Amino acid sequence: MSPKVTIPISMDLKTDADLLEWLKRQENRSAAVREALRAYLRDQVVTAGDVLRAVEDLRRDIERRTIAVGGPGETVEREEVDPGVAAAQAALDGLEF
Repeated sequence: MSPKVTIPISMDLKTDADLLEWLKRQENRSAAVREALRAYLRDQVVTAGDVLRAVEDLRRDIERRTIAVGGPGETVEREEVDPGVAAAQAALDGLEF
């Protein structure tokens, strides 16, 4: 048998009631959670459209000489970009979609 890892999680009785109810109905909770997580990961596919939008956003930021600072879900600040971004602009200009 391969080694196992136990990962405890906590849930709120009110906000996670739907998840707790779903777990109660599962014959094998571990298998059900693994299956749900794998299905979620399969659905997290980056499309060509996602990449194109990101490149277009980057191009606009470079053209404005600003770039977003921060990660997903964070408050975004704009900072002035060093004029040396011309190489990046040239690389973006060479892309065809």
